[in-house]
Amino acid sequence: MPSANMRPTHQTACGAEKKNKTNVRVRLFYCLLYSGGMQTVIVHSGNFHPDDVFAVATLQLHLGKENIEVIRTRDETVISKADWVADVGGVYDQDRRRFDHHQNGAPVRENGIPYAAFGLVWKHLGESICASKEVADSIEERIAQQIDAGDNGVSLYTLNEHNVSPYELYNVVGTFRPVWGSGTTDDEAFLQAVDFARELLVRTIAHARAGEKMKLLVQAGYEAAEDKKILVYDQSVGRNSFIEFDEVGVVVHPSESEEHKWKAVVIPKGYGTFENRVTFPAAWASLKDDELAQVSGIEDAVFCHKNLFLFVANTKEGALAAARQAK
Repeated sequence: MPSANMRPTHQTACGAEKKNKTNVRVRLFYCLLYSGGMQTVIVHSGNFHPDDVFAVATLQLHLGKENIEVIRTRDETVISKADWVADVGGVYDQDRRRFDHHQNGAPVRENGIPYAAFGLVWKHLGESICASKEVADSIEERIAQQIDAGDNGVSLYTLNEHNVSPYELYNVVGTFRPVWGSGTTDDEAFLQAVDFARELLVRTIAHARAGEKMKLLVQAGYEAAEDKKILVYDQSVGRNSFIEFDEVGVVVHPSESEEHKWKAVVIPKGYGTFENRVTFPAAWASLKDDELAQVSGIEDAVFCHKNLFLFVANTKEGALAAARQAK
């Protein structure tokens, strides 16, 4: 069934009962244009990619999903009259709400990654949606640049000796395309992909906002601590939050997933690496409960990860005792 936000392209749309030679989608557009209700959002018809999917998802967050009508077409008559146009039309002009990147002279970021539709829309609406420049910038760095690079044919990685490619958002969005023989239309599949993209953005924004709050907590604890090699918090914190603080080796905090448990976690040497500044003793690897308690000398020991970056105890004191043995 067609979505409520992509109206059926047949003669009954807006009450137009009789047939004529005008393209059905063009008639639909003019019905919407003069109805005074929905704002029209145009993207290209046919196959879809993450940039047009995420561009529409962004506009739904900005305007409200219930307030826009998505029309997928390459008809210049329809495009010229639309409220918003993304990834089609050959024009980038934010004042006219046109966000295409296929034309000559399309903008390029300072780091050399060209903009695609999602990046252009996010550039102008992201901060308003997130109510935070820092959060909007994190979406730009983590999602928009990767999508835009792929859409413009810019490779962001080289394979190492394992010869395994990452499973990217392009692969994920590609799974929403109609399955051969299913009877699903491109338009139906597109809106399903948009629903996924919108939810992904909502959740990523929520995590980023929480991360901004966590930064304040982390900073306050760091500044208050006399011994900055081992920091103790009464709330769960992420270990990557301490990478900027060179002195910190281990952080102790309550478990976010197990009530009445405490964790000691070591800090990575940098972002995107599995190397850590310190590790727990090698003899503790993969041990748990009584066996770990006997080897470590920590009575309430629960578990030590085999990669020696995580120790769990039943008490703050137990986790702190483990932290002191990390070297």
